[in-house]
Amino acid sequence: MAITIKLDDKTNFPAESTSAVWVPGWINGGDASTFQTLQANGSFGPPSATLPFYKVENLAEITLVSATNGSDRLVFVASDTTPGDLNITDHSPVEYAQYPYAGEPTSTVTPPGPFDIFEFSMDAEFNLSAVSGFGLNLSFSATPDGSSTAQNFGVQPNITRAEIASAWSSFIVNETKTYPPAAAFEGLLYKEPLPGQSWIPPLVGDQFFALCDPNDMLAARSNNYTGTTSDPLATFWDKTLDDFFCEGNFLSINLGSDTAQNIYQGMARAMVNPKTGVQSVAYHLSNGSNSYSFFKPVSAQGTSPGLTGAAYVFQQAFGDLTPDGSNGDAGLLQDCIWEALCRGVALDGVLEVCATDASLSGYTTRAWNNWKNWYPSGKPSHFYAKFLHCSDKDGNDSRITGKPPIFYGGAAYGFSMDETPIGPYSGPNVPSKTVGSISNGTVTITVGPWG
Repeated sequence: MAITIKLDDKTNFPAESTSAVWVPGWINGGDASTFQTLQANGSFGPPSATLPFYKVENLAEITLVSATNGSDRLVFVASDTTPGDLNITDHSPVEYAQYPYAGEPTSTVTPPGPFDIFEFSMDAEFNLSAVSGFGLNLSFSATPDGSSTAQNFGVQPNITRAEIASAWSSFIVNETKTYPPAAAFEGLLYKEPLPGQSWIPPLVGDQFFALCDPNDMLAARSNNYTGTTSDPLATFWDKTLDDFFCEGNFLSINLGSDTAQNIYQGMARAMVNPKTGVQSVAYHLSNGSNSYSFFKPVSAQGTSPGLTGAAYVFQQAFGDLTPDGSNGDAGLLQDCIWEALCRGVALDGVLEVCATDASLSGYTTRAWNNWKNWYPSGKPSHFYAKFLHCSDKDGNDSRITGKPPIFYGGAAYGFSMDETPIGPYSGPNVPSKTVGSISNGTVTITVGPWG
């Protein structure tokens, strides 16, 4: 088995510029016996004391022939100077600090410019993830094992990075025309210090540093959700969560298939959370054998969701609101709820009274997994994710204009659980991840034009 990863640098920085794109890489992070790093000749080999960067334009291709453990990455970074090596600790590189920054990073490495990540493994799916923000307009083409058709993911290579910034600004203006609270997402275009800060993130070619994920923005502005913030994202989900977690609402979720159903049903009612002792509204869902509860996020007993609600939707971390965590089917059910909230269809799958008609079994899943209704106009949704999935390069909804979306096929990772839905589904591929594993052949990664 051998995979060749070709690198195509289309940034086209001005000839007089010192800007360039650089890349380090590694496989088998954390494993003392198999950890290897990218070498100057494009192979993976024994690590040095630190992890060096190589200029992409000088590294035509990378070869992967070894088995990997899933902790395998290429990190692309644009910089006006050669980036300093990354330190290596416990057989893993110390990666760049996650943006945005509440002051100059000190505990981890400060990046010299915008960066983005490509994830891969031998005999596994390859992907581009924008869950932690969008830094560079990367794309890749790959043909999974057993297929003769190449799959393309990421930003279409004829779209410049500058055009993406312009598209974002226009997109938010357009979305606020039908849903004014969408303006809360405007500040995610990160090109200046956060409010109350003075440190400017390193810019290249006078362009934005990154388009931030809303979870990271709120974490930076609220001391990782332990403080307070005036950011409107903190209250963006209040009404949606109040409406969704309303006593008497009924859900019927099918975690199986149309022919082998695994249906959990139940009503929202006031319950005491066994983890916190706090009473709030919760869905109690059962398939007849197993039962799980999912509690409404509230900042304090009897109050609105607030920052706790924002963390619940944007962060998507299992905690006290799902007492069973990700155990059994609890994790899958919670994932379904998060996906529906972000895609703007959570209330589409709610019945106000318990349905006894057998034909309604799995009703919630049928509503939530109808991809044609995702990210509706004039309704709350995860607008960062909507931009990645739906916007054309003019900032309009590509589903309406008929123009190509910025991302190939509208496939992207806009939030943590932005995967192909659980349960019966017949729509397009959702994430920017290959459908099928790769153990042979050629993968081409393109760094798009700067503009």
